[in-house]
Amino acid sequence: HSFNGTWTDRGVAECVAAFTANYIFADDQSLRRLGLRHTRLGMPGVRPAEGSPLFARHAELTRCMPRFLVVGTQKGGTSTLHYVLRSGWHPRVALNKGEKEVHHFSLDDNHAMGPARYQARWDGEGAQLGTCPGREDKVRGEVSATYLDYPRAAERAFALLPFAKVVLLLREPAARLVSSFNMRWQVEVCGKLTWTRRDCFKGLSSREQVKEHAVGPFQLAAALKVWARCQTPGGDGLDASCLGADFVEKLANRTRRERREIDVCLAALEADAPPLSLGRCLGLPILSQRKLYKRMEDGAYVYRSMYAEHVAVWLSYFPPEQLLVLPSEPLFERATVEAQMSRLAAFLGLDYKETNQEVLFSASPASVTGAPHENGREYVATPPPEMLADLRAWLCPHNARLAGLLLANGLVPSASDRAARRTDDWMRARSSRRSGTLNTRAAGDHRPAAAANSRQCGDAARQR
Repeated sequence: HSFNGTWTDRGVAECVAAFTANYIFADDQSLRRLGLRHTRLGMPGVRPAEGSPLFARHAELTRCMPRFLVVGTQKGGTSTLHYVLRSGWHPRVALNKGEKEVHHFSLDDNHAMGPARYQARWDGEGAQLGTCPGREDKVRGEVSATYLDYPRAAERAFALLPFAKVVLLLREPAARLVSSFNMRWQVEVCGKLTWTRRDCFKGLSSREQVKEHAVGPFQLAAALKVWARCQTPGGDGLDASCLGADFVEKLANRTRRERREIDVCLAALEADAPPLSLGRCLGLPILSQRKLYKRMEDGAYVYRSMYAEHVAVWLSYFPPEQLLVLPSEPLFERATVEAQMSRLAAFLGLDYKETNQEVLFSASPASVTGAPHENGREYVATPPPEMLADLRAWLCPHNARLAGLLLANGLVPSASDRAARRTDDWMRARSSRRSGTLNTRAAGDHRPAAAANSRQCGDAARQR
């Protein structure tokens, strides 16, 4: 692949493609010569083989890095869980210093800083890879809600931390979608005031205030339009009914537009046309960091609620025994939060008897209910029931695919767990109990599974 002693880009690309194809489909006996082994046959994830020099070196260099990652979902309770973990829930848990979310594996600029800078999030500047004197007994972890669904996050996490435990908090998809939109709508209307008031739209009393709290020219232009449209007759605030109509109209328009785009891609995937994944069809992997962040945070409300797509990617790298999927809802209920955290402790290898239970029932700084609940934002309006029903009907086949994926990989709680059965019906796809067995094909196969699950969702809707 060289010409006159220099490497060519095309030659390197061909070499990488050939190596990739061979190690994905090679048997472990061949890979063992390189000190590698598959996590699962037919999947791209390859990790150092136990007992190899590569394994020993990798383990030594990463021993001071996180043993667990909470990867999302956004608006699924990650801020609440972060608060509990950093507030002394267990003496061995050590989260990163500084801001809540590191975004090391999801944002290109952060990832480019390298693993030493990543380790410094726990040990401070000057940290050396593999050196964490006096802190070896700590179970390090981090919480970044962008990891679940940003392109390459799972791949990068596996490359650096192939033995890490991965925790996924999944909230009922339509509720997550509306909550995510509510946050972005408040940023659009209130700017910086969003971060200091959970009801920021009640804190704007003049056009000058709108300008004062602006975060950028586009946000300011949108906020001024809302002000002009919804200011009270006296000009000293915003009319709640007008704001509610603005919220519902924008939610409907943006989700309708996004669903049309996704439907086009799903049709192409069902027809066997390239590309091979929904994310690629939507063009996400090729976007620059700035454009990707804009798209994911204010244009992927539906996509980010299609959990089967994202869980399947993590399962293509990490084996099921390294994943824990928890429904978000029990975190916010006094009757179920202890059982939820007990599962987390067991998964992380922590003695539950050492936990501080008071943290689970004490108010966090952003709470208005007297319980740990961060980022609980007030809603200016509730979407009409018919809009929510339409969203849930559209998401139902994707929830069914998720249920099949979780069942096939042993990632759902026991059916005898009454609390879990009550709180995560959407995750279990009730249609599976009423209309026959769920289709458990891998999430990447959008054809027979989508058709079968759509029929099941239609049958369940008619029965309801």
